[in-house]
Amino acid sequence: MGNDRRENQIIKLAMNFDNDLESKNLEKLPSYFSDDCQIELLGITLKGREGVNEWLTWLFENIEEIRFVIINVIVKDNILFEEYALNAVTNGGLKIQSRQAEVLEFDQCNKIHNLRLYFDRIDFANNLLQHSVSKQNVKTVK
Repeated sequence: MGNDRRENQIIKLAMNFDNDLESKNLEKLPSYFSDDCQIELLGITLKGREGVNEWLTWLFENIEEIRFVIINVIVKDNILFEEYALNAVTNGGLKIQSRQAEVLEFDQCNKIHNLRLYFDRIDFANNLLQHSVSKQNVKTVK
C-alpha cells in the first residue's frame, strides 16, 4: 500500500510540474529538482541547479506558449514514464506539434533526480523549419 501512495505522489508531482511548465512558473520550477539532478536531452546532459536554470532559460527564451496533452503515464517505484503530445508556439509565432516522452526519476525526498526527454529530432526540426528549401534539406537527412 505504501508503494501505491508513493506512486500517486509522483503522479501528482509530475502533473504539477507540467502545469508549472505550461504557466512558465520560473520561480517554482527549480524547486522540483534535487541539487544533484541531471537533465538529458538531444545527447546533452545538464547537471545540478545550474543545468536546470540553463534548460529553463533556453526553453522560455524560445517558446512563448506550451501545452502538454498526456497520452500515457506509467509509474513504477520512483520512476515515471510519460508519453505526451507537445503543442507549443515559438516566440516567432511558429506552431509546433510533436509526440514526445519523458522519464522522471525521483529521489527519496520526491525531487526530480533525473529528467530524460525523448523525441524524434527530425520530426521536431520539421516543425521548426518554415521554408520549403530547409524542409527539403531535412528530408535529405532522413
